[in-house]
Amino acid sequence: MQRSFVSRIKVAIAVCTYARQEDLERLLISLQDLRAGPDLCPRVIVIDNDSRKSAETLVQSFQARLPWPVDYVHEPQAGIPFARNRAIRAAAGDDYLAFVDDDETVDPQWLNALMAAAQKTGAAFVQGPLTMTVEDARDSWWLASGFFKQKSFSDLSPRSESWTNNVLIDLAFVARHNCRFDATLRFDGGSDTLFFQDVVAAGGTGRFAANAMVYEIQKKSRLTWKWATLRQYRYGITRANTVLLRKPRSYAGLYCGVRGTAMVGLGILKLPRGLVLGRAGLADGVALIARGTGVLSGFFGARRREYAR
Repeated sequence: MQRSFVSRIKVAIAVCTYARQEDLERLLISLQDLRAGPDLCPRVIVIDNDSRKSAETLVQSFQARLPWPVDYVHEPQAGIPFARNRAIRAAAGDDYLAFVDDDETVDPQWLNALMAAAQKTGAAFVQGPLTMTVEDARDSWWLASGFFKQKSFSDLSPRSESWTNNVLIDLAFVARHNCRFDATLRFDGGSDTLFFQDVVAAGGTGRFAANAMVYEIQKKSRLTWKWATLRQYRYGITRANTVLLRKPRSYAGLYCGVRGTAMVGLGILKLPRGLVLGRAGLADGVALIARGTGVLSGFFGARRREYAR
């Protein structure tokens, strides 16, 4: 059901952060240039998940620099789901909640594009795209490989899941259906994927806003074969976990077996492309093998707690 947009729409922009002051500062600087339409009433909420409150001073310094309210909220319970759920509670009274990662920056029209898609479709959530860049142009090949390549979708196309790096959520829908981020995946990652799957299971719809752009620089330290391969392996485990937590084990076993085996097989078939396409072609195969192995391993209980403290 579409919301009436007669009065100004209150939108909370949530940033969950953990000990990333330099990245967070770049994001907050980009929010200074954000253009919000006359029907929008935005505010920024920074959820600091560091027990040391490392972001507090920085956030307070921006409270007089941004043209709308900036709130600092400390969530001492460690784990991404706790920070995200705290953002939902902190946004009580707002109409929408937009999430963006603390290591990204936003396009000036980012929020307007998300809201335009929400107005046109009445979706429970609207996902936007991510544009990646690198610090060194010689590393650009990584972004064209299976390790980092982003799927593209047409504007307003349906989405059955999303992530919190760039998304707008209808808080009224979330409240009616009591949707929350699952703390079972406290340090594993994937609680956002599961959250949006739950939204769809509750009857919500998702849409894609092709012009709601955010940007992320892939740092040199991440552009290694080990880091990129383990990242894909963790993505595979995440996929297994989302099925195991919501479906019967028999279904999860069939799903993970078929999906994981197919990905590993396809990855092996892609490996010879490295002889023609070079390291980017080889990376396509390695990425698929790693992700497929993660799906299979995840079903049997493998964990990769990337966000453990």
